Amino acid sequence: MFEKELDRVRKKLKQQLDTRQPNIALSAIVANENIHPAYRAYFRAEVEWWLHEERAMRASNARFDTFSEPLRKIFPTLDGLYLDSARFDHEELSSSVDAAVKTRLNFLVRPRTTLKWFVYRGEPTKPLNEVLLRLNYLTDNGYLLNGIRQWAKSRPNESSANEILSVVEFERIVEKIDNDAILDLSQEEFVQLLDGIYAFFADADPDLPPESVPTEAVIIFLDDKGAVPISQALERLLYREELRTLTRSKFIDVIDNVIASIDVPVAEAAHDAATVPATVPAPVPATLQAPASVSASVPASVPASVPASRSSVFATMLDAGTKDRVLRKVFNKDADAFAVVVDEVLACANWKEAAGVVDRFFARQGVAPDSTAAMEFAQALHRSFL
Repeated sequence: MFEKELDRVRKKLKQQLDTRQPNIALSAIVANENIHPAYRAYFRAEVEWWLHEERAMRASNARFDTFSEPLRKIFPTLDGLYLDSARFDHEELSSSVDAAVKTRLNFLVRPRTTLKWFVYRGEPTKPLNEVLLRLNYLTDNGYLLNGIRQWAKSRPNESSANEILSVVEFERIVEKIDNDAILDLSQEEFVQLLDGIYAFFADADPDLPPESVPTEAVIIFLDDKGAVPISQALERLLYREELRTLTRSKFIDVIDNVIASIDVPVAEAAHDAATVPATVPAPVPATLQAPASVSASVPASVPASVPASRSSVFATMLDAGTKDRVLRKVFNKDADAFAVVVDEVLACANWKEAAGVVDRFFARQGVAPDSTAAMEFAQALHRSFL
């Protein structure tokens, strides 16, 4: 998909690089301001990965005592010289251009999925230092990259750069960082997350209408975020009305319509249950909420039918094995305490308030919030609000 656009960007990038010489120095690539910063960062990160592999080979060479103090002192200087003298031959340059452009577009339209496959490359685990090195290839979606780096810095002091991180745990960390970042965004702020996609296609396809992107790109982005109701609405517009391109204003209209379709049946259900007046709209996921100036008029109280529906959703979020692990490692096998905390969290007005309840509980109990069981519990609760 989007092969035509990818080819245009690849050709433009190769034209910006001086291919007349047999080799192209990294220093020349990094200094070339005509090249997009995302691609300059990619090339530099590729060389940093070469250095990582060089250090690994150096350390594994049993013929030399590479841990001797005289050698250890000069290695940083040697690595700096390697970096300064790094160069790409034509074959490496061509493959790096192709990978850089394709990786960037993938990271723009499906950031969660791309992080998984680009960082782990099909492997079940990675040392934490390699995870962080792989992040250096990427520059878009900075809130996600910075969130992962902040998580890494918050690790216990006894943790080392060689700590092993599974791909499953990494996925959970990325999901939590992403969800926490987008939950309180207004429609306009949520749409701003797609600025990089709009910029990419503006450069890649001059035939597109102004300030628009292929609708399929936005559908992929929403599916990656788990925003299924909006992606389904766009799919209907794409296939029924041939809405092949999407402007920001049209996207906001689609989000507004989805919110309206969610509000109506929930308000009717609340009326039927005679719990609150039918005029009180139920809370919607914060990524779909109106700006603060609009939503401020909505009463803070939560209709009783909403926690009930959340309880039903939560009941499906933990399988027997996961629930048993949560009970053992988070609640010390106290099923009553588990029930009390779940009820308190699900009764909150929104996920931001609920997350505070969860965090305070973890702090009181001395539970590491980034432990597997704690994250499984928190994510099951969070999904109940979506």
